[in-house]
Amino acid sequence: MRKDIVLGIALALSSTAAFAASPTFSTLDSDGNNSISKDEFYGSVSDWGTYSDWDTNDDGLIDDNEFSTLATDWGVDWDYDPWDANGDGHLNSGEFYDGLYTSYDANGDGYWDQSDWDDAGDAGLWDI
Repeated sequence: MRKDIVLGIALALSSTAAFAASPTFSTLDSDGNNSISKDEFYGSVSDWGTYSDWDTNDDGLIDDNEFSTLATDWGVDWDYDPWDANGDGHLNSGEFYDGLYTSYDANGDGYWDQSDWDDAGDAGLWDI
């Protein structure tokens, strides 16, 4: 089952035009101010299909099992509960993207600078 999920994700990503080339800091920094805001991130990452890739049962939400399985596959040690902002036991797309963004916003200022971007890349976010 796990092998099927990983294969499915790989196929989905390889067929997504946005992943034909890894994103770059400058492509996400649409206003050219040397930082990536949450709005710039959300506008780009939602086009990549990342949320739908994690929603492996296609119910429109990410549960703890889906999250844990794919976090393990990504090699990250993320705790599900802080991402589930409303505590309903499921991540909607806003909670998911906010959790993803916040995970790499090292100083918590709401913007990614080049070092935050590099940390996300070093962690494999762009090598999915």
